[in-house]
Amino acid sequence: MALSSAELINDPIGCYPQATVACFDPTRGELPRRQLDEARTQAFLERLAAAGAPAALIASSTGQGHLRTVDELAAWFRCAAEASTGDMLLMGLLRPEDGIDANERLLDLLADLQYPVVFVRPGTDLTGQASDEQVSDSLAPIIAAAADRGLAIGLYSISDVSGLPLSAESAAKLLGCDGGEHIVAVKVTETDYEASTARFLAHPALSRLKIVQGWDPHLSRALRDGPRFDAEGRQRAGITSGLMSLAVYQYLHILDAAARQDWDEVAAAQQSTDAIFRSMQDDPKHFADLQRAKFIMGLGHPLAGQISDEHVERVFEALEHLPRNTDRQRIARSLDLMGDGPFHDRLRILQGIDEA
Repeated sequence: MALSSAELINDPIGCYPQATVACFDPTRGELPRRQLDEARTQAFLERLAAAGAPAALIASSTGQGHLRTVDELAAWFRCAAEASTGDMLLMGLLRPEDGIDANERLLDLLADLQYPVVFVRPGTDLTGQASDEQVSDSLAPIIAAAADRGLAIGLYSISDVSGLPLSAESAAKLLGCDGGEHIVAVKVTETDYEASTARFLAHPALSRLKIVQGWDPHLSRALRDGPRFDAEGRQRAGITSGLMSLAVYQYLHILDAAARQDWDEVAAAQQSTDAIFRSMQDDPKHFADLQRAKFIMGLGHPLAGQISDEHVERVFEALEHLPRNTDRQRIARSLDLMGDGPFHDRLRILQGIDEA
């Protein structure tokens, strides 16, 4: 059975899933705005669950959730909940800038759909110079409303979207707010590991929370650091990864190696995911444009844009030049998860599958 909100709240480190896929949003239609492809969305989620993904985050920035209207987010949450995903947990991401009334409507929906966890990030309506107290005060109403509905809560730092990070001090303050006892995890998608993930792990007030690495190149370090920051030596670091949407089999391999404490294999396998990450990254200070891989997978173009041939070839060039064949095969198999995308034949060759 899938975990309940109560189980997660009672034991975040022990119960929170080790890996969560920050899901793509399969799209259809034409510009200036594409629509969610609901049938494709459900099929994608079902393939991820069958591959072994423990959890999925819906409406994440990877899927350009920050561009969706509130009604579109509601439709996405409903659509995902109707997929046959077995024990794979579904989590929803909310946006404070939508206002408390809209977020309460979405929280009612998430509770009705039995999503056990809701995440919230700093709002884009805050200035880049907002203080820790201003950030925590802006998030407190949503925290209280989510707790009133019995949901477990995750906090999310992603400057690329929000414009400013969530600090460890802001997170600690939120633990003392109404509903703060429902907070179970912090997802950290920031370029500077020392200024973000390391501080969340080390902050004494956050010691019962799972700290979830979201900037993929820091994954190996976070997994090695995680047990050092738990009194019982448990793994405090997890993953919520957009890259896992396109490399699910490679990420499951990395997690298996980490569980065996085979850190040499973790580092070697991560070199391949890092290469794919860089192939979609136009600026090293900003997160990769994973919509390019979404298109390669046959999940459509971005909501409000289009992928060029050059973008596609950069990804394939990185994939074809990975030093280890096993990594190449796992990532190609992941990119071919749907089995019918526009590059299916090319990906089968990279998996070592003979069409004849």
